[in-house]
Amino acid sequence: MNVRTPIAIAATICTLCALTLLLPIFASPGWLDDVVVAVLTVGISGIVARLVRVPLSLAPLVQALALVCAMTALYVPHYALLGVIPTGESIASLRVMADAGWTEIILKPTPVAVSAPLALVAALSLGLFAILVDFLAVTLRLPALTGLALLALIFVPLSVYHKGIPWPAFVATATGFLLLLAVDNWDRLWRWGAAAPNHSGEGQRSPSMGGAGRHLWFTAQVAAMAVAVALLVPTALPGLVNDAVFALASGVQSNGQRVTTTHPIASMRRDLTSVSDRQVLRYTTTADRPDYLRMYVLDSFDGEVWTMSAVEASARNRVDDSELPLPAGRATDDVAEDELVRTTITVASRVSRMDFLPVPAPARHVEISGEWFADPSTLMVFSTRDEAGGRTYEVQSLPDNADRSALAEVSYPVSGSVDQRYLEVPDHLDPRIAPLTDSIVNDASGPHEAAVQLQKWFTEEGRFTYNLQPPPVPEGSDPLRHFLFDSRVGYCQQFAAAMALMARQAGIPARVAVGYTEGERRSNGEWVVTESNAHAWPELYFQDFGWLRFEPTPSSTTGQDSASVPFYAYSAPDSSTDSDTDDAPDTDDAPGDSPGEDAQAPSDSSASPVDDGALSTSPTTNRMDGLLVVAVAGTVIAAALLLLVPALPTLIRLLVRRLRWGRANGAGERAHAAWRELQDDVVDLGLVWNVAESPRAAARRLSETARLAEPATAALWRLAKAEESARYAPHPADGQGLEADSRTVRLALRASVSSGQRLQAILLPRSLWRTWPNGEASLPAPQPRST
Repeated sequence: MNVRTPIAIAATICTLCALTLLLPIFASPGWLDDVVVAVLTVGISGIVARLVRVPLSLAPLVQALALVCAMTALYVPHYALLGVIPTGESIASLRVMADAGWTEIILKPTPVAVSAPLALVAALSLGLFAILVDFLAVTLRLPALTGLALLALIFVPLSVYHKGIPWPAFVATATGFLLLLAVDNWDRLWRWGAAAPNHSGEGQRSPSMGGAGRHLWFTAQVAAMAVAVALLVPTALPGLVNDAVFALASGVQSNGQRVTTTHPIASMRRDLTSVSDRQVLRYTTTADRPDYLRMYVLDSFDGEVWTMSAVEASARNRVDDSELPLPAGRATDDVAEDELVRTTITVASRVSRMDFLPVPAPARHVEISGEWFADPSTLMVFSTRDEAGGRTYEVQSLPDNADRSALAEVSYPVSGSVDQRYLEVPDHLDPRIAPLTDSIVNDASGPHEAAVQLQKWFTEEGRFTYNLQPPPVPEGSDPLRHFLFDSRVGYCQQFAAAMALMARQAGIPARVAVGYTEGERRSNGEWVVTESNAHAWPELYFQDFGWLRFEPTPSSTTGQDSASVPFYAYSAPDSSTDSDTDDAPDTDDAPGDSPGEDAQAPSDSSASPVDDGALSTSPTTNRMDGLLVVAVAGTVIAAALLLLVPALPTLIRLLVRRLRWGRANGAGERAHAAWRELQDDVVDLGLVWNVAESPRAAARRLSETARLAEPATAALWRLAKAEESARYAPHPADGQGLEADSRTVRLALRASVSSGQRLQAILLPRSLWRTWPNGEASLPAPQPRST
């Protein structure tokens, strides 16, 4: 067997264990079979390449070719020679599939439904990951560096899945990494023998196996402590496992430029579940009651996920001094200049990756520095290179003057009056949804009344429950069907998506918008929007009025309590009845009233306006107070952890020393422990340690080069003689006092070097990652002579 084969096998097992990290981000394990094939192909081809003595530098190339052949055989065998050997046509087919799979990954939030293109991307990506692990562990013989590769893989589920990593997956990955390190240590000892034979008198054991066992036990102890810390720390700081680094990248193509942004739904959920509830932006406005701030428009529904169509970033759509395109559905722009709503928005500087602007809709003019574009069909304002964080911009938008009575006279749109994609409904929906929609809107006199009835159906008390942690959808079940007929628990994403779909079934063009509610008004007249104001809502199209917002999300003091129903989203008043029966809220409410539960229960005539002084006792403020306590506690814990991380090498070095002395029982073992401590101290200080030197020669050289004083020199010679006795004497000399001598020599050596060397020895001890040429710090030792 090739000397590197055990390491190659361990590297393959390590990679297979790491695959468990990715299980949560897929809706089913159907991707796993092909990925396992890819990883095994890489591992086996690497072993074969080394057995036939392919140059080590070419092994990754051999593995890559084998990976391509395996993927060809799995996905496009009909285009390949003999079903395995790639051809130009098979490579082109694989590329098309990979592009399709990458698009699915970009546009669909987790957990992603598995398809053949997506499984191909996963297999190719993790096959390349296996090549990297093999290269680090086997070719370079630096298995510890594979920990960085595993860390990068850990960040994949952390970045795209709000629930983080299940602890069994983390333990499996840590176990695979531990196995790789242990096999590497065993391999080195097996080839070179142990530096210090056992003197317990238990017969003639193999030095290499004994050394390997000790190394494995020590490695297991350190790894167990590290795993325990990694599993226990998140319980003290929940933010570490709940959207700590949530950043699912999404891209849409436009005129050759790729617009990369955070996935709208993922971004919204990250903000809603944030324990800190940090400020996102603040603004001033001329509107008495500002409306929501829209960022994204999702117009395509595939039966599971709402996504947005490609936006157009072209010169003619650049945001400049001219007006934005006329909003869809508006025949003319008859609003006078002084009637436009003016909003000045400042985005917090800490906000990152915000390349779509939050703006009140519909916007007519945006003034902002940098290169920004306005999509003509949706009026989303975005950039391909700039970000909104730290910027201040001004928006002029049309006032919200939709009239319920006028809306009640609007008929269903005729063909050609609106883009038909806003009426598209997937064919494979649950057959119960359409009859449910019909039963809700069958008495409606027109599209406006149908929209109001749908909204009312979702918000009626007792029918649905708002919860940011809805129950998981059973495997194989349709999320929409599960929400409408089974759980009836969700947050704004589910409510907005369900109502938009049902509106399309009712013949009303609909889409989903994502952004922020209006936020909270402060005493100085400024409005503040925080992460908890992130929201999704449906927008429905009405001829001559354009796209109008509706609000099907029930109000909740523990969730999105700032959601509000716009005035026009109630039934039109019946002129034949008394006006007191009108179910719309009183329009005379003071500006800045909280739009939470009162907006969802307009019939409650006892609701009173909320003035600025009452803001301190509002549900939002109470929630903020609770979150502030959590944030302060989390900050203290995070600060303690940040202080602890730089000290980890120091703590590990101290742990190594304590374990080394604690395991040394007999005189011979204490002598070996003292000598190994001397080796590590010398290496930590950046001094030279020659593995070919005898203990006496090493002591002589160190005492001369370091110019040790008499007490330290005497202690150093006692260490050398004790090691010499432990190696060669039938009965090793008494090992008492060696720990004190070791401390004396360590302090003397530190005094002989510069302050920079001393500091590095404490903070970044080199002995923790040293690699000796022969696997140990001394030459193979002879067995003690028998008496």
